[in-house]
Amino acid sequence: MPSCCIVLAPGAEEIETIAVADLLVRGGAEVLVASAVDLPVVRGSRGLPLCAHTSLASVAARPFDLVYLPGGKGSAEFCRDDAAVQDLAERQLRSGRLLAAICACPIALVPRGLCAGRRVTSYPASRVAVEPHAAAWLDQPVVVDGNLVTSQSAGTALHLGLSLVRLLAGEATARTVAQALVIPPAPPTP
Repeated sequence: MPSCCIVLAPGAEEIETIAVADLLVRGGAEVLVASAVDLPVVRGSRGLPLCAHTSLASVAARPFDLVYLPGGKGSAEFCRDDAAVQDLAERQLRSGRLLAAICACPIALVPRGLCAGRRVTSYPASRVAVEPHAAAWLDQPVVVDGNLVTSQSAGTALHLGLSLVRLLAGEATARTVAQALVIPPAPPTP
């Protein structure tokens, strides 16, 4: 069973957090939502409460098959500026295991050069902060470049979730999850 850590920071975008977590669980992954702050419940970008299973500090040293950074302006800035999140993201990517970021959160890839030489996407308004640090910024719902996966927004969260299920559990599982939810499979990723 693939293991996944979703980093929950204040201001996380609700759809991006919950939709991806839900799809990963449906795809057979063990999902831990880990609060990056000392609170088990944080306020999302739309003011809704988002709850964690545990603290990031308690699981940061554990190897995960996937670490996922949901967007939302507050979450993106927190993940960009927090040393513990930066350490986790860098360790994850350098280990060859999957790292995913959506919406504005690809800005968290910039401080440690995690998108250098990689093709990425992000929320279009975040492009100016990300593109100069990447090999290319692509206007696509999901971009997979090796073990780095990026996506554009809450509107592409289902496609991101299905892409991650595909990478962790295979095409057949992703197709089964998509069919059960009556959504089209994620578009092919280059």
